Amino acid sequence: MSNSRLERWVAPANHQRPVQEAACDILEVHAVVLINYLRPHHVVALQELAKRIRKLSVLVSVPMEADRDWHPEWADLDVTIQKNYTICRQWNHSSGFSENNFIHVPADTISQLKRLQPDIIFSYEMGFRTLLSCWYRVFHRNTRLVMVGNMSDHIEAERGISRRCLRWIIKKGVDFFTYNGPACRRYLESLKIPAQKMFHIPYCIDPQVVSTREKSTPHEDVKHLLYCGALSSRKAMVPFVSELNKWCRHNTGKSVVLTIAGSGPSESELRSLRTDNLEIRFLGNCSTNQIKACFHLADFCVYPTLADEWGLVPIEAMASGVPILGSKYAQSVETHVVPNVNGWQFDPLKSESIFNAIDDALHISEADWIGKSKASRDSVANISAATTAEKFCNLIRQTVSEESDCVKPSMNHQSSEIPTRYFN
Repeated sequence: MSNSRLERWVAPANHQRPVQEAACDILEVHAVVLINYLRPHHVVALQELAKRIRKLSVLVSVPMEADRDWHPEWADLDVTIQKNYTICRQWNHSSGFSENNFIHVPADTISQLKRLQPDIIFSYEMGFRTLLSCWYRVFHRNTRLVMVGNMSDHIEAERGISRRCLRWIIKKGVDFFTYNGPACRRYLESLKIPAQKMFHIPYCIDPQVVSTREKSTPHEDVKHLLYCGALSSRKAMVPFVSELNKWCRHNTGKSVVLTIAGSGPSESELRSLRTDNLEIRFLGNCSTNQIKACFHLADFCVYPTLADEWGLVPIEAMASGVPILGSKYAQSVETHVVPNVNGWQFDPLKSESIFNAIDDALHISEADWIGKSKASRDSVANISAATTAEKFCNLIRQTVSEESDCVKPSMNHQSSEIPTRYFN
């Protein structure tokens, strides 16, 4: 890459930045993000990224997937809906659940990229959009292509042979890869991705859902548990509540309230699991403010999923000061929940593991709960949209071998410089 091109990528800011932001140069780049659809945490992170670069364009395959009960909100982002074909297949996992899996084929990816002429492409996942971006990259060698990985080795291990072959092809055309946590990094390592080509860019938290109100001590007479999310077989609430029901029958002097913010096919079965000292409250799908209120009232947040490439609810709950009882198959739990410090991890496929986690949590003292509540907040205090945006900017700087005094290179990356051979 020529010196003139390097200089073009980092240019001084020509306007006053808000006081709360770090004094930082605007990166003189046009970045294009390709993604299935935008969730709230994507929006807030990309808004922060847009403040730090010359231009940001977003290409979405669909406004929202069919199984999501959300209204798409893109704020002030420059979003284009692609010409897309969606294939719906049944996902049957060895842990016992079945679920619809949507595969998107954004057919106009190459024409959209030709129209936008980006300096750098951030393509989410290793599917058709990234494959088409690789083809565009073949004929536009000055453009950098980054695959944004939000994956888990636990999930990807059961993908079909055709998808595995496709990803071995894609990896040859991608310049750099990001991973959102240790399970994603393990998967990329299984594809023999060099460490020098991997960057850590974690999920951020939508601050609107976090309760910042000071939490009082836990409820003395009745313990309040909270679950937020879909009631599907993958989320494994039925086996969890079955063990909670068993615990309540063994501890008749204790009372438990489980609040469920969400809906789905498992609801009718869950309604049959109540017992004398276990009350289950079904709130249905909740607004942001309702979820925030639930976090404030909860003593513990439960997340018993059988497979989640991340899982936002645990870190949102922790940011609200709520200790977690979480499945080891949620990457957010694996990353942030330290057993007996800010919560408990369990194996949702083992009844004894679930029961022991419940027993440990519901028998802790008031002082112990206060400590775990504080530790929960502290452990995710550095997670924010601004932090995620800065990590994207660090990646951009490093892809052109340009370091900035404004933002230090990511400490999660093993080298501050990228060998030039990776640009060819």
